[in-house]
Amino acid sequence: MADSSYPYPPDRFDQEAETSSYHGAHRAEEPFWRQNLLYIVIIAAAIVTLLVLLFVIGGMGRDGGTDTAATTTATTQAPPAEQQPSDGGGQAPAAPEGDRSTPVLVINAGGENGMAGKWRTALADKGWTAVDIQTAQSRQEQAVVFYRSEEDAASAQLLAQEAGVGEAQQSDEYDARITFVAVQPPQ
Repeated sequence: MADSSYPYPPDRFDQEAETSSYHGAHRAEEPFWRQNLLYIVIIAAAIVTLLVLLFVIGGMGRDGGTDTAATTTATTQAPPAEQQPSDGGGQAPAAPEGDRSTPVLVINAGGENGMAGKWRTALADKGWTAVDIQTAQSRQEQAVVFYRSEEDAASAQLLAQEAGVGEAQQSDEYDARITFVAVQPPQ
C-alpha cells in the first residue's frame, strides 16, 4: 500500500493485501438456520408427510375397522334363533317387544349387489319405518345386529330375530342406533 498518508512503512501484509481481492472485508458467520436450511426443510416435509399418513391411516382404521369388528364379534355370538332350544312344546319363542320406528342401518357385507336394498324392502314389509343402507368395504362371514345403547336392546333383538341372526350385541362401532350387518339376502 503506497498511500502517501499512510504513516508506516510497507510490510509483508501490505504486499499480500495488494494481491488479494478482499481488502479489509469481514463477513459475519451465517446463522445456524441459514446454514442448515436445506436440512430443516427436508425434516419439516418428512414430519408433515408422516402426520398426513397417520391421519389417513387413522381414518381408515376407524371406518374400515368396523367390518373387522363385525367379523370378530359375529364369531362369538349365539347360534341363530332357529337353533336355540325352545321353551318346550315345539313353539317358537315369543317375539321381544321392540320399536320398529327405531332407525336401522343395513350394511351389505355379503358382496351381492343390491342386497341391502332387498333387506330395506323386507324390513319395511315387516313394519320397520326408518331403514338406511350402506355397503361394507369388505365381506363378512356371519350376519349380526348391533345396538348402541341399552334403550334400543329390545328393538335390536326384535330385528335380530326377524332377520334370523341370533342375539343382538351392544357395540359403539357404528353411528346408527341399530346396525344390521347382512351377509345373505332376505328369504
